[in-house]
Amino acid sequence: MELLAVPIQEPVEYLKSGLFTAELGWKHHRMTHSADTELIIGVSGQVHLKVGQDAFTVGQGDILTVFPYETISCARPTTTPSKFIWIHYVQPRPTKVMYPTTWPKTTNDRALLPRFIHLKRFSQTIIASRQLLDLTHDPESFVNTKNYQTSLVILTIANAVNRQMHQQISHQTSINEVCEWIRINVATQPSVAQIAAHFFLNPDYLNRLFKRETGSTITTYIRNLKIEYAKLLLLSTHQSIQDVCEHAFFNDAKYFARVFRASTNLAPSQYRQAYTHTFLNNNQVDPGVDLKNKVSRLEHNI
Repeated sequence: MELLAVPIQEPVEYLKSGLFTAELGWKHHRMTHSADTELIIGVSGQVHLKVGQDAFTVGQGDILTVFPYETISCARPTTTPSKFIWIHYVQPRPTKVMYPTTWPKTTNDRALLPRFIHLKRFSQTIIASRQLLDLTHDPESFVNTKNYQTSLVILTIANAVNRQMHQQISHQTSINEVCEWIRINVATQPSVAQIAAHFFLNPDYLNRLFKRETGSTITTYIRNLKIEYAKLLLLSTHQSIQDVCEHAFFNDAKYFARVFRASTNLAPSQYRQAYTHTFLNNNQVDPGVDLKNKVSRLEHNI
């Protein structure tokens, strides 16, 4: 978790802002910030950006924070017309970046902006941001008005994030829950986008979080889970290799054979012959089974 702590005892200094429309094939030019922070607020479509070496897809409801002295560039061209609001400001005090392992305790002297988040409740952020854009076109507005309105945008985002994070904590949303949901629903061949939608998260963000916590991508995790199903079926049933392939949720027999060999260094038939096994003559796997443990016991004839 990467957070920017924004002091809130006094307003930030507004620099510039705008609503940008990205046409098909648009690429963000490479730009290095000075002491300013930039907020990128997704309005519609998707834009693909990089901050340093990390890639982000910013869609509706997504907030990307570019910290001072960082470089933002294009990850890949846009594939659909998109809009986002961008806001540059300078904090009144030196920047403090935090890397907590859990969501920090709320305090009255700072607002916390995550590097990237998808807001479930987005309307208030859009309203506050559009009010700021309106002020920039009002020649009679005081400079301090823009400073305070920018601070209001920051506080609106921070409040929404804080509320959302505490709701996630209270519901014990974790990568373990994601793994459990995948295990239960693996037969439906869920995509990363479908999994992310179920947990109200951005797909790219979920994949990065999943890899950080488990060491593998979601796609790799699903493939390995299917291989564990296949191992169990090979060791505990008389099913043909083709049937094992289908019942382990692989759609292509050649692909199944290739990834199985890559995982075990054995073809499916060789794996079956290599271990003593007990035939149960069933063609379904109980989703509550601890697959790795059961496969290990069957491999060693325990």
